[in-house]
Amino acid sequence: MTRRWHVQDPGQWRRLASVVLVATIAAALQWGLGPWLGLPANAVIWVVLCGALVAMGALLQDSRARAAVAEDRLMMAIEGTGIGVFDVDLVQRTFCASPALARLIGLPEPDALAPNWIDRLPVELVRDHCRFLREQFVRQAASYEREVTLNRPGGGRIDMLMRVHVVWRQGRPVRLRGAAVDITERRLVEAQLVAARTQLSQQVDDLHRLHELGTQLLTTTTLAEQLRMVLEVLAHFHGARRGVVSLLDRESGALRLATSIGFDAHALALAARLPGGVCLQTCREGARVVIDDTASDARFDNCRTFFESQGIRAVHGTPLISANGEVLGALTVHLDEARAPTERECTLADICARKIAVFVEQAHTSDELRLTRGRFETVLEASGAPFVILKPVRGADDRITDFLWVYLNRAAAHTLGRAPERLLGQRLLDPLHAHWADSAAFQHFVRTVETAHTVEFDAVDGAGGHTRWFHCIASPIPDGVGVWFTDISGRKRDEQRLREGDRRKDEFLATLAHELRNPLAPIRQATLLAMSPRATEQQKRWSSEVIDRQVSHMALLLDDLLDVSRITRGALTLRKAPTDLGDVFVSAVETARPLIDAKGHRLQVCLGDSPLMLDADPLRLAQVVANLLTNAAKYTDPGGSIRLLARRQGDEAVIEVHDNGIGIPADALVDVFRMFAQLRHAGERTRGGLGIGLALSKGLVELHGGSMSAHSEGPGRGSVFSVRLPAGPLATASDAPVEDRPTPGARHRHVLIADDNRDASDTLAALLLADGHTVRLAYDGDEALALWHAHGPEICLLDIGMPGRSGHQVARAIRSAPGGERTLLVALTGWSQLHDRELALEAGFDLHLTKPVSPLQLTRLMQTGARREDADARPG
Repeated sequence: MTRRWHVQDPGQWRRLASVVLVATIAAALQWGLGPWLGLPANAVIWVVLCGALVAMGALLQDSRARAAVAEDRLMMAIEGTGIGVFDVDLVQRTFCASPALARLIGLPEPDALAPNWIDRLPVELVRDHCRFLREQFVRQAASYEREVTLNRPGGGRIDMLMRVHVVWRQGRPVRLRGAAVDITERRLVEAQLVAARTQLSQQVDDLHRLHELGTQLLTTTTLAEQLRMVLEVLAHFHGARRGVVSLLDRESGALRLATSIGFDAHALALAARLPGGVCLQTCREGARVVIDDTASDARFDNCRTFFESQGIRAVHGTPLISANGEVLGALTVHLDEARAPTERECTLADICARKIAVFVEQAHTSDELRLTRGRFETVLEASGAPFVILKPVRGADDRITDFLWVYLNRAAAHTLGRAPERLLGQRLLDPLHAHWADSAAFQHFVRTVETAHTVEFDAVDGAGGHTRWFHCIASPIPDGVGVWFTDISGRKRDEQRLREGDRRKDEFLATLAHELRNPLAPIRQATLLAMSPRATEQQKRWSSEVIDRQVSHMALLLDDLLDVSRITRGALTLRKAPTDLGDVFVSAVETARPLIDAKGHRLQVCLGDSPLMLDADPLRLAQVVANLLTNAAKYTDPGGSIRLLARRQGDEAVIEVHDNGIGIPADALVDVFRMFAQLRHAGERTRGGLGIGLALSKGLVELHGGSMSAHSEGPGRGSVFSVRLPAGPLATASDAPVEDRPTPGARHRHVLIADDNRDASDTLAALLLADGHTVRLAYDGDEALALWHAHGPEICLLDIGMPGRSGHQVARAIRSAPGGERTLLVALTGWSQLHDRELALEAGFDLHLTKPVSPLQLTRLMQTGARREDADARPG
């Protein structure tokens, strides 16, 4: 290798000078410079030799200097790496070692050649290495490598790696050259790696065992089996044969054995009688309790005898704690050797304790859910309120597309009219059930789930062709919606009837006002005409007839209303008697004749040849037939035809009224018998009346034990109303009863009239005065009582609602006075209910008459002076 020239290196200059000198002398000898210099030849030779020696000395010194520098540099490198080197001369028994090696083995730095080097080395190193060297020499190894461990003189251990080269000469080892490096840290790391590998392998085994345990637990359903499996695995981890799991009773707080391994029944019985134990202490502390040695732990002296009898030397207890921090029980492992648990065992015990706690909590939750579900189902099944649970079905976009029926109680199944098995698991929107899940109801269910708010709505079920209404309350529940519902079809029908009734009431009130105004107009006009000074006697008589006719019409309207009210309340009493239907027809035709003649109708009456006898109230039955004839006359265009027929059919008497009028639509055949019902053509007003005649007639017929029906072929084709009544025995005309009519008499009465309505009392007094009776007037109760005491009238016509004393009070005062029992007391009032009549009779009245009183009834009263036993108190 070419060396670089350094100008400042003196050694290089010296070497250069020596070379130049030798070269000069050699040239002088070759060219014969001796004579030229004046020196003999041998002198030149010596000079040359001396120069050569000087040059060689300089070269030798330079080589030594360079060797020392190289050695210094090598030692610096070796010292820097921490490697110790040595050289052993086996022949001269010398030992040369680097300071690094001396420091490694804990010796002072050696001399260059140490004859007693073996004595200064560690004894165990020399002894062990001598055996090893003999083995290597036998093998004639050229080199070897070995790790050794030795104790330092100053204390401490060191691990070294030695790599040695053996020098052989003539088959014998003569020198050992080698190096040594400190591998203590490497050995420590390797040991840690081995320990970590071992621990990791053990952890993998533990995890594998825990995984197997988890798999087995998934197939186990009972809590006792689950606890036993976990306990067996934990005992395996501890290398123990015995263990116990005890649980706290949630109600009493007592600690009860749940499962155990390794203990027989006798041992468990002994343990149960101990006043305290590891399980109980663990539960109390809520932390791990460890007995390292049962023979020396004073905390459990009362258990020592039991531990000795069972060969138990250590007990490790772990609490079972729930997720919310509640202590559920304890898990204990009993060992045959006295020792504390390792960190691994504590970790595994905690894992197993958590597993057990989870299963115990699940068991508690299952018990609570089972109990709650039982109560829930008991309440729901016993409840009459229908209840269902629907579970949403979601599509690929996570939107609710349908619902499943997952629960319904008996009330719901009964209300829906379907067996539970036909609904459970089915979709709400299936064609079979789609009629109940209309779009509105479905959207309400979706809104309940998505908003988590209760929704209240009405749903319609059209199953079986019958519309049913349900009022629903949908509430959100986990993973579904709970729906309470009730059948409100009846309520809906009632509401419809109420609305219809309200509408008819409004129409009735409007019609009533119209019907009352109609007679008022001619009454007012006839009154004005009669009061006119230019009116003739004929015009005055005509005005009186008009007024009488219109007042009678108004009285009939009011009587119909009162009769309907009595029938509705069940207060109308029939006065049945053997009745000839022919007489009934005569009375009914007489009543309806004015309207029939006014509209130009032809009336045909067909009664048959033999009399048709009935057990009926002739007045009410004539009212029914008259209503039917009047109704036919109203709803038949002028010039129409009406037929009144009667026949016997078996045990029934059949009455029919035929007309060729406007007819009745099929959907109105039932409605015509409802209150305030009136038929009309499209766009025309009603044809008069209050719409109560047919309802009244049907009620009267049913009171007689009969029935009424209507038939029509349709609009414009007329109608037929039929009445069926129980018929009496066959009879001849001579069997018909003869009405016992009062004969007019000429007796004049002394009458007291008391009414705060002056027009009513004055007009009534004028009528009685016109018949020749003596009349005195009073306009309040006190005045009436005073006039009675002063004049003692035969008949008192008293209003009820008078100022001062009421009519009831006046009647009681008269009855209590001497001679008061001889006076005929008649209540004359607008109050016509049965209760009003009963109050009047209780107050002492003989009769209860409803305003307005017909002239015929008033005349009969004046003629007969009939008392309550033989008088008809119905309005005429």
